Amino acid sequence: MTGQGGASAGMVGSEYCALHYYAPDEQAYYLSYLSDVKRQFDTYGRKTCEMPAALRDLKRVNALILGGGHNHPHNRQFSPGDLRTTWNPSRAVDTQTGQSFHRVLYLFFRERTGVCNAYRYDHASQIISALRNGQWVPIGRTVDDSGNIQMLDGADWLP
Repeated sequence: MTGQGGASAGMVGSEYCALHYYAPDEQAYYLSYLSDVKRQFDTYGRKTCEMPAALRDLKRVNALILGGGHNHPHNRQFSPGDLRTTWNPSRAVDTQTGQSFHRVLYLFFRERTGVCNAYRYDHASQIISALRNGQWVPIGRTVDDSGNIQMLDGADWLP
């Protein structure tokens, strides 16, 4: 996602969105096609993209949509708008196995060094985590319905 044209070009860059989903029959995770880029700023002057409205994977008709993912071309933090959007219900269940999944929103940001940082927002727990050395580490949480974030003690967007 961060390798797409303009995906890491700062304020002149482009945002891309996709759905991520789980295929119970394969016990595998997938990312949908990247959405069309919305080439305008939202009402707060930030880049936006359109999350796909439906999953079109004819090979995986039992897929569970677990949330969305997008990049930010200009910063590594979730915007309040990202965190105000909720998935209802905030959990999905595989009816065959009873396995429960929290719905999450992923955010990807490519640093100037070329390193891609990944973050996720768990809609059920309202915890923000950063991917560090292959592990999801909690770094913050939302504190209200407006998408305001409180960082955890000693945590930040970068290690």
